[in-house]
Amino acid sequence: MSIIRVTVRTFQSEEHATMFLSLSGSAFELIRSRGLKASCKISQSQAKPHEVVSVWEYDNEAHIKAVRDLLAEMSRFPNSLSPREISYQADVKAALVIEGDVPGAE
Repeated sequence: MSIIRVTVRTFQSEEHATMFLSLSGSAFELIRSRGLKASCKISQSQAKPHEVVSVWEYDNEAHIKAVRDLLAEMSRFPNSLSPREISYQADVKAALVIEGDVPGAE
């Protein structure tokens, strides 16, 4: 099965979080331009807008290394925002995706 990595970044302000989110689009373009497979969701906390949560899914350890090495090429500016980071990594043991109606999405 795959590996997930969840990172919670707490920035000094909502503006720093917003800058990080805009840089994430550039990271996605870099990954796409290099033809590397990626599965990621990045979200901004509803309760704490200065907090950003990212969830990456990888096939294996080699895939993690390839993606993280590529992202390291552009990490200088995001790191200058000095977020506090907490990361969790786990092997996926079960997964479920069910397509259906979404209440309120008309």
